[in-house]
Amino acid sequence: MTIMRNFLFLAKYCFQGKSLTRGLLDIRLKQEFLSGSILDLGAGHRDLYGSFIPRKEGSVFSILDVKQGVSIDFEKDPLPYQEHTFDVVLLLNVLEHLFNYTQILREIVRIKKSEGALIGFVPFLKWYHKDPHDYFRYTDEALERILKESGYTDVVIEVIYNGPYTTAYEMIATTLPRVLRPFVFTFAYIIDGVFSLLRKNAAKRYALGYYFVAK
Repeated sequence: MTIMRNFLFLAKYCFQGKSLTRGLLDIRLKQEFLSGSILDLGAGHRDLYGSFIPRKEGSVFSILDVKQGVSIDFEKDPLPYQEHTFDVVLLLNVLEHLFNYTQILREIVRIKKSEGALIGFVPFLKWYHKDPHDYFRYTDEALERILKESGYTDVVIEVIYNGPYTTAYEMIATTLPRVLRPFVFTFAYIIDGVFSLLRKNAAKRYALGYYFVAK
């Protein structure tokens, strides 16, 4: 049932012209349950991700992004919060746009509570997308090393993937008429279902991105 529900969810995203990577990320975010004070860094004009994450009633959700008129440079400036303020900090699809990524990672260590968590995501097999720049693609090994060198001691990284054929679909989706995308996606999804049964570990090598939780 879950497999079919996820398939229909992703097929709908494809028809709407949304990224398959984003769809898989949203499915993963639905598995979290947040509480307390939550900060979403780089969310854009509105709550792009928070609506997908279940959270305890009474939780306080905040967003910080230059697109909301805030004058801040994530690569140079300290974040405008006191130490140990947040229970959870979200950093989703942000790191690849920062050249000096250590600045924001160390600032998050400062502003989150000692038992708090950083929840993040970075794309891997993804086309160039500047916002306003696009600098990096991280492997899981690079992410773990970067996070630990920035002050995190407990790091868990998950591969966000479905298989080589859906990854190939993601790379060409924007070249297809929208009406064809669900059909091409369905074909790729079925083939990857067989591929994953036969070579599950190999399927993970075609990562669309990496989801991480660091404390």
